[in-house]
Amino acid sequence: MPIDPGKFWARVTLETPTATANSLGEPVLTWSTFATVWANVEPLSARESISYGEVLGIMTHKVTMRYLDGLTSAMRVDYKSRKLEIGQINEREKLFYHELIATERRTDA
Repeated sequence: MPIDPGKFWARVTLETPTATANSLGEPVLTWSTFATVWANVEPLSARESISYGEVLGIMTHKVTMRYLDGLTSAMRVDYKSRKLEIGQINEREKLFYHELIATERRTDA
């Protein structure tokens, strides 16, 4: 059964990593747009830890969107300029939609 499209309220961009070289020939990881889609983004959990004297906040989100062919866990989600690393991709309802479990890591600046 398809999911109600009215539940997709957030505009997100899926980004794919690309290895390029800087002027010295050193490898540099850059991100390019794979797709921009409507999605539902729900926070699942949050916690803080201290690592090397820095406060690190970790938030887990569930991102639900229409099925997108070619989506991989090497990609990330750009949601309101926040970067969410995809940890798990679940294909639901006979490939009608994806559920992504994504993690956002934030340091106390």
